[in-house]
Amino acid sequence: MSQKDSIQDLLNYLFSLHRFGIKPGLDRIQFLLSFLENPETLYPCIHVAGTNGKGSVCSILASILQSAGYRTGLYTSPHIRLFNERIRINGECIPNEDIARLASKLMPEIEKEHTTFFEVTTAMAFAWFAEQNVDIAIIETGMGGRLDATNVIESPLATIITSIDLDHTEYLGSDLLSIASEKAGIMKIGSPVIIGESRIELLSFFKSFAIHKQASSCIIIDEKSAVYSVLYNRDLSMHIDLSIGNQKYVEVKSERAGLHQIRNIQTALLALHEISELFPCDELSIRKGIEFTSLISGIHGRIQLLQTNPPVIIDVGHNPACIKRLLETIDMCGYSHNKWQIVFGAMADKPIQEMIRLFAPYCDVLLACSPNIERAMPASQLALLSKDFIQDTEYFQSVAEAVYQGIDSKKPLLITGSFYLAEEAFRALDTIQFT
Repeated sequence: MSQKDSIQDLLNYLFSLHRFGIKPGLDRIQFLLSFLENPETLYPCIHVAGTNGKGSVCSILASILQSAGYRTGLYTSPHIRLFNERIRINGECIPNEDIARLASKLMPEIEKEHTTFFEVTTAMAFAWFAEQNVDIAIIETGMGGRLDATNVIESPLATIITSIDLDHTEYLGSDLLSIASEKAGIMKIGSPVIIGESRIELLSFFKSFAIHKQASSCIIIDEKSAVYSVLYNRDLSMHIDLSIGNQKYVEVKSERAGLHQIRNIQTALLALHEISELFPCDELSIRKGIEFTSLISGIHGRIQLLQTNPPVIIDVGHNPACIKRLLETIDMCGYSHNKWQIVFGAMADKPIQEMIRLFAPYCDVLLACSPNIERAMPASQLALLSKDFIQDTEYFQSVAEAVYQGIDSKKPLLITGSFYLAEEAFRALDTIQFT
């Protein structure tokens, strides 16, 4: 058996752990980390939860810290192209050899405790960061916070909670306050918490929860940061003037545009301000980290322009709030008069009709498809749901077929609906020479 085959076998084994499902709770991850001699205690962490925006905040933080010269671990999920993307140091993915070594080491304990896929990958991330002597790690929750496998960090440098929306309601609760309560579970005694949410009722809840948890401070964006001007560009970038505390930044270029990304930048900068005594970052590093977030961090697929004429845009948005922000952003960047071919596929447990309703005013043709994952809604069923809102709907047996149809149309193309769809779309797009 070749090395490539053996690594693929181990990856297949890791993916097979999905058979144990989603099992909120910390006992199993604590068992694995104890077996590994608790690597999560060996370096400082920033812990990030939220419904939307947490991946963007994590990548901005990692990009700035790396630009400032710190050896920075980054743990995010899910991946888009390769499993290795979940675990990075300074933008470089964990090598196959280290995945194989750590997975083999953990295998007897996995079978003993029936640990889940996410618990195992989390343990591997903590272990690899310790082995590689990171200066700091940015850790994104998988789902929720209170019972998420990442919530074993006892004394984070800072905790961050990004925007809250309805998602994973079967696990986190059916209303915003219930979901906010689960996210707030990452707050820790003596650690500052930065809140990226803006709704008054949720801010009031987070402030009270922070007092209850004895967080050292609860920092609200609109109280500590201001935005003075924004210029949106057709390449889906923007220039912003903003302040963080007493520091003002003028004409900061962000490769990612949108009102939501402004809040993500503010959130990340407020967190860095809180830890600046231990991890100072100069203005040049901050500007570089924001302008080249994807290149430096390796995190892609956030309202990303792949081609300009005709425009081809891909986004990992997977719930109505994400779709709304996507459409608002492309409008503000000068595409308000475009009608789009939209490649769309989503998980069956999402509010799909609401997402399609949002697309309707923007859509020329909906190209319905189904990512190759059991949770995905079949393309034919999705097309039937779409007919109430978008008359011109076609469905395809694979994401790749839908993408090729959209490209062949030579019309503006939007690809969105889930991380899993983005994964398959990027593979299909890899075979295309863009102009």
